[in-house]
Amino acid sequence: MLELKRLKDTPADQIPAVFLITGEEELLMIRYLATLTEKVVPQGLHDLNLMNFEGKDFTMEGLLESFETLPVMSEKKLVVVKNPSFLETKGVSLTDKEERQMTHYLKQPSPGTCVVFYCTKKPDGRKKILKAIKKMARMEDFPRLKEPELRHFINDEIQQTGKKIEGPALKKFAESFDYFGGNATQTLLDVYHEIQKLLAYMGDENRIGLKQVEETTIAAFQNDIFMLIESFAKKRGAETQMRLHELLSNGEPLMKIIGYLRNQFKLMLRVKELSQQGYTASKLATKLKQHPYAMKKTLAYSQRFHEDDLLRLLNGFLTLDRQMKQGRMDAQTAMELLIADLCRS
Repeated sequence: MLELKRLKDTPADQIPAVFLITGEEELLMIRYLATLTEKVVPQGLHDLNLMNFEGKDFTMEGLLESFETLPVMSEKKLVVVKNPSFLETKGVSLTDKEERQMTHYLKQPSPGTCVVFYCTKKPDGRKKILKAIKKMARMEDFPRLKEPELRHFINDEIQQTGKKIEGPALKKFAESFDYFGGNATQTLLDVYHEIQKLLAYMGDENRIGLKQVEETTIAAFQNDIFMLIESFAKKRGAETQMRLHELLSNGEPLMKIIGYLRNQFKLMLRVKELSQQGYTASKLATKLKQHPYAMKKTLAYSQRFHEDDLLRLLNGFLTLDRQMKQGRMDAQTAMELLIADLCRS
């Protein structure tokens, strides 16, 4: 976010000739590139002064030529090179001549051209051409956010719409995402979409509280899943079936429910084993690369199951998966029969 503010504050005539934009958070990269485009290319002249190259679908001759051509009715033009294959570990290699030509350009870039190397895939740091780019480019990296930064991002997105989110609601909302840890599945794009859903739900109301967050976001799904797990633990078949149908009526895809349950029971079994070895919730979160808040809930629920029950549940889900793949029955019927079987015994 500071990178974007710094760019916005940079006068147009002081924009660097070469950029290297990298990172895991493509939403921030997209926004940065959009702001840079506004700075460099006048409105209405994008067709003439904005050139895009991607992957390996271009020749180096064509790329180098684009660097040298003059802008049209504008002081500068923008050349964006997205995920160039020649910067990737298993990508194409430049010839010695191409590498010399590119290095020569980087040392003396055209004053009428701004070149952007835009890499959502991590570039290969061993490549000479990357080292040459780094010497000349303004480098902007957008890694995954830390916890306080994520909350700040959420708060800013909401405030820009004229609404406010209360502290406990913000905390709950941020904790609802599978964003932290090495096995995290969500990015800021997912967070952004959930913010839009929350804002749409609020309508004309300006103050977002804990109740609205619990009713509308992924936190609601996770809460409903854990309530389903609780009824599984108590072997209440009718209640478990009811909670499954409630999730389905709320529009949650059955395969998403099945996948989440299977992963949770698998994680609970691992947590149960490690907790018996003396691991605390915080140490479990670090070892298993999970968010601390989610790990506390997983640890608490794992204690409601015997190890044999978790193994039976996992075996049941394996059988369900096999039945669906073989086309022996539809997914919902298979899931309902699994619930009936596991809650009966």
